[in-house]
Amino acid sequence: MFNATLTAAVENFTHLILPLTEKDLEREWIWKDHDEEGIRFACFVTLQELRHLAVTLATLHHHPTPAQHIVSQYHTAYVDLQAAVLGLSDEGAEKIPSEGEWQVRKVYAHILGAEINFTIAIRYALEKHRSGNWTPEKISDEDETRMAGMSEAEYQALKNSPLSSMLAYHRDLHSTILDEFSKITNAELDLPSTFWEETRFPIQHRLHRYEAHFVQHTIQIDKTLIAIGQPPREAKRLVRKIYAALAEAEGQMIGAEKIDDTVIHATASSINERTKEIEKILK
Repeated sequence: MFNATLTAAVENFTHLILPLTEKDLEREWIWKDHDEEGIRFACFVTLQELRHLAVTLATLHHHPTPAQHIVSQYHTAYVDLQAAVLGLSDEGAEKIPSEGEWQVRKVYAHILGAEINFTIAIRYALEKHRSGNWTPEKISDEDETRMAGMSEAEYQALKNSPLSSMLAYHRDLHSTILDEFSKITNAELDLPSTFWEETRFPIQHRLHRYEAHFVQHTIQIDKTLIAIGQPPREAKRLVRKIYAALAEAEGQMIGAEKIDDTVIHATASSINERTKEIEKILK
């Protein structure tokens, strides 16, 4: 769905920038007539290129369906969450901010657990509606396991695993959700679904819950990182903006059957060249 070359280019650039100090960011790097702001200006150029790419892709893309629009919003929130924990070690994720408060790993386990359960609810509703067998009864334990693709023991093991393991699992789950739920039709969005609540919310509500839940707990992670003495430095703030721009560009690719890769590869190539230039400066 997404362009691997572009994603890799952005990841390589941001991993180079992330550990830099403010003094490092001030080291000389010149772009056209801009010769006073140093390496940090490379971040703004990269940001601008990705935003321009998003605009260009929007003009080439067919009009997204409501489901595709919703999952693109979900994708943006997912990418911001990844940017929030970028550079955090498994050890750092275990640091408890204060008595009674969750460490980052536990917050992420909650996010991931909720996402798995949201996915179960949507899959179950779609399966039942598409087969003409939907009823308001809650999902059985057997169907829940089938929809999750894992046993309860595997689910608990995942939630108790290191942050790095959860991130790897989440990456694959996220890709599956984008592909699977971007195909939901307009009519299906209004169909009822069953979860823990007595209210039978429509499938559209379930899809929007992904983003809302991400935002709620990404803020919690931000606060936790500050509490354990790891507030975002300038480089981390810049990287997070770049990831947001990447997410917008990738959002334009969701549901698009054919995309002219020329403009995407041109952007990736420009970012790659910039990364090489900065690598030489930092040696």
